[in-house]
Amino acid sequence: MVLMLVVPALAENDYDTSSGTVMTMQDLSSKMEALQEEINRLREEADVRNKLEATLDEQTDHEKEILTAAGQDYSLAREGSLELTYGFTYGYNSTDILESLSPSPQVDHSSNHNLTNSVIMKYALKNNITLNSSVPFIYKSDQRSTSNERNTTDIGDLSLGGLWQPSKSDGKSLSFIYNGSIVIPSGTSPYKIDVDNALSTGSGFYSLSAGFSTSKSLDPVFVYGSGSIYYPLDASSLSQRREGPTSNETILTKVSPGKTLGISVGMAYALSYTVSLNTSFSYSYSTKYKYYWNGGVTSTSGTSTAAVLNIGTGWRISPRRTISTSLGIGLTNSASDFTFSFSIPFDFKL
Repeated sequence: MVLMLVVPALAENDYDTSSGTVMTMQDLSSKMEALQEEINRLREEADVRNKLEATLDEQTDHEKEILTAAGQDYSLAREGSLELTYGFTYGYNSTDILESLSPSPQVDHSSNHNLTNSVIMKYALKNNITLNSSVPFIYKSDQRSTSNERNTTDIGDLSLGGLWQPSKSDGKSLSFIYNGSIVIPSGTSPYKIDVDNALSTGSGFYSLSAGFSTSKSLDPVFVYGSGSIYYPLDASSLSQRREGPTSNETILTKVSPGKTLGISVGMAYALSYTVSLNTSFSYSYSTKYKYYWNGGVTSTSGTSTAAVLNIGTGWRISPRRTISTSLGIGLTNSASDFTFSFSIPFDFKL
């Protein structure tokens, strides 16, 4: 007996047992085409996501750029890299001065404009150690009423310092960076000029500063804070002549500047991959200055506080370059009425 197994050919009409309906070849072909279209769509979406997703290095650079725009250093540069940054700052301050003039007292308005162009250099000695220096070029204009105007252009005080990050940023815990610097009084000293006819562009004394900054990523927000101490050294061997209280000349021989403690807190928000917004609040407290005059006479100033609200943006114009802008609004008499600044970095690999 011969058994024959007959396999039926696929007919024009077939029966779908799952639904109990007849499925044609045309229906099956349509379903296959729809399935292929869905697969192609998913592939295209995956490709788009891959293209838009930044690499780990790009994300780190983006975080650094956001907080650099806010005046913070989130992570240090890679070993062997050199960064030159051009920065510009404009500051304005105005006061009303009451003068006892005959026949009646008068109120005189004084306005002060400061324009600072800075060249900042950062060199990454190691991945966690960066050396930096800053050279400012300053233009100052001071006008009292409409008849008395003074202005000057000169170099400012040179700054040399460094940054140290003891541990890597893991994205989960706070990241700390410690900094220190020394300021060299290369600008025009306020204690060596004719105060009635000239302006200064420097502090007039050496100073040391130390501090830290910390930050944490809370995607898409970065929060940060910092603290610092400013310790100026005495300016001695002076011989500046000033008018005394009885119209007699007195000579300033020494100045002991006050120390300053400062803190700041803020946050930065990434509006997009190319634009970020940041805001911060800074506060500083300075102790009294002490002045020494000829004849053993001394005088002291009062303490002072300065508070500033800062609002800034970062504009990423290329994968390795971001323009940072900032507007500072003074909240106390010791702070400038407002300041505006911007900076742009230029990176080099040595």
